[in-house]
Amino acid sequence: MEIQQLHYFITASRVLHFTKAAELCFVTQSALSQQIKKLEEELGMPLFLRSAKKIQLTEAGTVFLKHAKQILNDVQSGQQAIDDLNAMIGGELRIGVTYIFGVLVLPVVQTFAKKYPQLRIIVEYGATEPLEQKLLNNELDLVLVISANQINPAIKSIALFDSELVMAVAKSNPLAKLAKIPFRDLENIPLILPSQGFNSREFLDKLFEKNNMHPTIPIELNAIHPLLQIIENSDWATVVTAMALKGWDNLKAVKLDGVETARSSFILTLNNDYQKKAVSLFITAFKKILLHNGNIEK
Repeated sequence: MEIQQLHYFITASRVLHFTKAAELCFVTQSALSQQIKKLEEELGMPLFLRSAKKIQLTEAGTVFLKHAKQILNDVQSGQQAIDDLNAMIGGELRIGVTYIFGVLVLPVVQTFAKKYPQLRIIVEYGATEPLEQKLLNNELDLVLVISANQINPAIKSIALFDSELVMAVAKSNPLAKLAKIPFRDLENIPLILPSQGFNSREFLDKLFEKNNMHPTIPIELNAIHPLLQIIENSDWATVVTAMALKGWDNLKAVKLDGVETARSSFILTLNNDYQKKAVSLFITAFKKILLHNGNIEK
C-alpha cells in the first residue's frame, strides 16, 4: 500500500469519476485506475462499483475511506512536524566530548542554547572508545575526539587539528624551567596519569612499552579536571594532550623529546544519508570557533 494510491482513491471517491480524478491528480486515467486496482487487490475487496458512466463506493470502500483519510492526515501532520523542526531547529542534539574539548565546546553550546531555544542540548563527557560506541548505537548525534586509532567505516570523520602529548607541571615546579625533556626521563619522575580507558593513556602506555620503560605511577584518576588541579597545586607531573591545558594558566607544558606524540582530532558522525540540521549547524559553528582560536587553518 502506497501513499499515492490512497491519494488517488480519496480523490476518486470525492468526484466519483476516474477520468476527472486523474485530471485532478495530474496522471492518466489508466494510471490512476491501475493503482486503485492494485490497492483493491491488496485489500482483497473492491472499493468501487464500476459502470460505463460513473463509479460508486462499495461498502468496503466507504469503510476504508475514513481510514485512508486518517492515514493521509497523519502523514501530512508528520511532514509538517519535520518541516517545523527544521525551521525551528528543535528536538535534541546529543554531543559526546572527550576531555580536551571541554573548554572549546562550551561557548558553542551556550550560543546554540540562546539562538535555538527549542533545541535541547545534551553534552556527555567520556573516553574516546565508549563515545564512539554510543555514536554507533545512535545514542549520540556527534562526537568530538582525539585518537590515533583507525576509525570504524560506519563513522564519518571530519579532521580538525593535531595535538601532541606533553609533560604538564605547575609553574612553581622546578621542571617548569625546561622547554623540553627526553621522553625516557619520565621513568625517573613520579607521574599522576589518566586512568585506563582514556585514549591518551592507551597511547602513552604503548610508548612506554615500545621504549621498555617502567615509570612510577602512584596515582591514576578517571577525570582530567581534578587531575590537573592536583598538578597545579603540587610538585607532581602528568602527561596529557597539549590542548587539555587550555585555560590552565598556572600549568606549564614541557615538550617530550625523542618520540612522536602527535595525534589527530576529529568530529565524528554516523556515515549515513540523513543528518539532523542541528548537527551540521553545530559542526560549522565549532569549526568557526577553532578557526578563530587558531587551532585549524582555513
